Amino acid sequence: MQDLITSYIIQSKECKLAGLGKFTRTTVHAEQDIVNKRMFPPSTEIVFSTREEKISDELIKYIADKKKIDPSEALPLIKKWCAETKAKLKNGEEILLKPLGVLKKGALGNILFHTENSSLFFVPLAAERVIHKNSEHAVLVGDKETTSSVMNQFYHVEETNKKSNAWKIFAIILLLIALVLLFFYFYGYPISLSSFGSHMKVVPKTPTPTYTTQ
Repeated sequence: MQDLITSYIIQSKECKLAGLGKFTRTTVHAEQDIVNKRMFPPSTEIVFSTREEKISDELIKYIADKKKIDPSEALPLIKKWCAETKAKLKNGEEILLKPLGVLKKGALGNILFHTENSSLFFVPLAAERVIHKNSEHAVLVGDKETTSSVMNQFYHVEETNKKSNAWKIFAIILLLIALVLLFFYFYGYPISLSSFGSHMKVVPKTPTPTYTTQ
């Protein structure tokens, strides 16, 4: 009976067990870990809640079908298993629902379910994304999704602006250096009207006499 109930929990989304609790199964889709280049398989999470007073109708039909008996005969069998399991848990025994996990008594006397493995049939696989050259693909920037073409254009504009700004900064630095040199030059040689033009003194020559006196 225990194996059949475990099998039903795996296959169904919900399983109610009177006196024990309710199992709810949820499936998490496969996820890709781009950083570590791995693909995580779909995982199954089993949530257990206590204080359940009913037995799932589908569980009764499932047990009846597997045991080839009438549903009216399957119901007492399930109730008996639930009562025996509750008594075992109260005495401190653990109930293994392989491969789902273990039912056991908590510190406060409540029933706890410890999951053994959320991925029952699959394991993570190595997965590396293949990106073809010059092909457009979706990329995630922060919490927003965009395309590779948009990001390439963005970085191209950024790079162009950086080069343009670098030349402007270089030109400004050269201008500042020239201004500093001019400052020190004129500081040592004050500006005056005499500083402009040639400083060479020109002495006119006496012309050779073209006639003689007698």
